[in-house]
Amino acid sequence: MGMAASQARLLSLTSRLTDVELKAQQIQSQKLALATQKDELYERYCDALDATTINVAYWNDNGSTTLVQANFNSVCTYNEQRCRQYALVDNKTGYAIVNEETKRCFDEYGNDKYTFAWAMLGLDGFNYEGEYGIGQARESGMAVGYNNSRIQADYDGYPYADGNNLHMTGTEIAVYEAAVAAGDTELEEKYNKIGEGTNIIEKQEALNEFRDYLYSKYSSELFTEMNWNKQAPEGEKEALTDFSWEQLKNEFNYYVQLWTMIHDCGGCKTIDPEYESGEEGNTWFNNMVEAGQVSIYEFNTNKKEWSATSPATSTNNNYLQEVQDDKDLKKAEAEYEHELDIISRKDTKFDTELSKLETERKAITTEMDAITKVRDENIERTFKLFS
Repeated sequence: MGMAASQARLLSLTSRLTDVELKAQQIQSQKLALATQKDELYERYCDALDATTINVAYWNDNGSTTLVQANFNSVCTYNEQRCRQYALVDNKTGYAIVNEETKRCFDEYGNDKYTFAWAMLGLDGFNYEGEYGIGQARESGMAVGYNNSRIQADYDGYPYADGNNLHMTGTEIAVYEAAVAAGDTELEEKYNKIGEGTNIIEKQEALNEFRDYLYSKYSSELFTEMNWNKQAPEGEKEALTDFSWEQLKNEFNYYVQLWTMIHDCGGCKTIDPEYESGEEGNTWFNNMVEAGQVSIYEFNTNKKEWSATSPATSTNNNYLQEVQDDKDLKKAEAEYEHELDIISRKDTKFDTELSKLETERKAITTEMDAITKVRDENIERTFKLFS
C-alpha cells in the first residue's frame, strides 16, 4: 500500500474510531441514567415497605377487635362499635374539626352541653306551629313539644335562659319536680344550693352540679319526657319515636363529651365533606396527621377528660395503630419487579452494544497500528534509499 493510500486509510479508521468511542460514551451515559433510575426505583420500593396507614379498632360481637382504616368518619363520628371516642383538632387554629351537622348544632346550642346532645339526637324542636306546636326534629323522625327541648324562660322561680346565663329546660324542670315529689331529697338539696350561691359563678357551679346529677340519675326519665307528644288527647301518652333510651343513651353521652372537647377548643370548624370518608378521606386523614397539621384526642372514660394521643402512644392500648397495607405492599412489589426487569433488560442490551463496540474498537486500533507500522517502515526505507 502506498503512502497516500495508507494515509487515507488511517484517516478513515480514525474517523470510525472516533465514532465508535462517541457511541460508547453515549451508551455509558445511558447506563449511568439507568443506574440512577434503579436507585430511585429502590428508594420508592423502600418507601412503600415503610409506608403505613392509621387504623382504628372496632369491637366485634365476640369481644375481639377489628382494625378499620382511619378517616374522619371512622374515627370522629359516633359508632357504638368503635373501642374509643376520638376527636380531631386543627393545630393551626386550635379548633375541633367536625362535620357540618355538628357545627350547625354547636352554633345553635353550644352554650349548653345537654341541649347540644339532645339536638345531635334530633331533638332540637326549633320549628313551632303556634304557641304549643310540635317541633319537627331532623333525621330521626322525632318531634318534641313546645316546653321540651328548647330552653325556657317562663318558669318563675327556676333558673332561666338568657344567652349564657343560668338555665334549665322545661323537660329538666318536669323531671326534677317528679323526682322531688317521689322523695329524692339529695336532688332537692343540690337544687337548693343554686339559690345559696352568693354570686353568678357560685350559682353556675351549683347548677352544673345539679344538672350533672340529674342527668346521671334520671336520664331515662328525661328522655321519656322528651318523647311524649304534648298534643296527644288529654290523659293519653303517645310516644313520638320507637327508640328506647337504652338504644340512645350511649350516643347521647358521646355528644355530651364531644361538646366538652369543642368547648375546650374554643369552637369548631368543618371538614370538607369530600374528605370525610372513602379513599380520599383515608389519604387526607393520614397525610394531615403525618404532617402534624392535626392532632388526635381521646376521651378517657375514667378521668372524664380529653388528652392528645397518637398511634405511637404506648398508652392507647393499640386502639390506634399504624399498619402496613398488604394490598399496597403487593402492588409496590409487583411494580418494583416489573420496572427492575425493564431496567435490567435495557442494561443487558447496552452491555451487548458496548461489547460489540469494544470489539470494533480493538479491530480498528489493530489495523491502524499495522498501517502505521508499514507506513513508518516505508518512510525509513525511503530515507535510506536517498541517503
